[in-house]
Amino acid sequence: MTFDELYDKIKNDEISRSEAQKHFSLDWMETANRYILDINRGMRTNIPEIIYGEFKTLEQTIEVTQKVLEKHPRVVVSRSPFYKEIDGYFRDSYPVLWSVNAVIVGELPEPKGNALVISAGAADHPVTYECELILKAVGVNPIVYEDRGISHPTRVLEALKSGMDKNVKAVIVVAGMEGALAPFVASLVPLPVIGVPTSVGYGFRAKEAALTSMLASCAPNLTVVNIDGGLRAAVVAALITKNSQ
Repeated sequence: MTFDELYDKIKNDEISRSEAQKHFSLDWMETANRYILDINRGMRTNIPEIIYGEFKTLEQTIEVTQKVLEKHPRVVVSRSPFYKEIDGYFRDSYPVLWSVNAVIVGELPEPKGNALVISAGAADHPVTYECELILKAVGVNPIVYEDRGISHPTRVLEALKSGMDKNVKAVIVVAGMEGALAPFVASLVPLPVIGVPTSVGYGFRAKEAALTSMLASCAPNLTVVNIDGGLRAAVVAALITKNSQ
């Protein structure tokens, strides 16, 4: 449970004083043979527990996920190659949303505020959808526009106008190739813009070009995460959005 969720339960008189106090316990660590869980991370950071699954076995991933769900209403499994197996294992017991980059197991929180996600091309979809899922997991409503690259700039403007009409507090731009969409968007909005360079492109240093371009941008409201870093961008955008409410 995140701090926001606990606060809402206290405010709505859904939880007693003694039950609420347990969530602020100093007993943060739960240790077993194959893992150490920081079970109070969500209370401190307002971010749900995220399990990095890329090099974990399916058995390890299931074990840790189950243990987190004993304490919290949801868990995010990031970059696990077993996303379909995780879905199959938990689907009868919990709601599950999955993509190739992230799986959410458990109930989603009530969204507070909107964040805009714009991608340059269809090839950026895996990272774009990762951003969408993580925004939902942290408790923000994603407004997503895909395939809005600057080869046709007017389609970018449509997405930005829609986001501004919905009072978004942050914009995520997912782009490969030369990454030009991110500074272009940043030049048009009075908002923090988070650029996510993707490993999409042709030829020499193709997987690095978008990162280099975004980092070198003169747009002062653009900040950049690492290549294919959709999860990190979404967490930051979600916290900006929630703290702006």
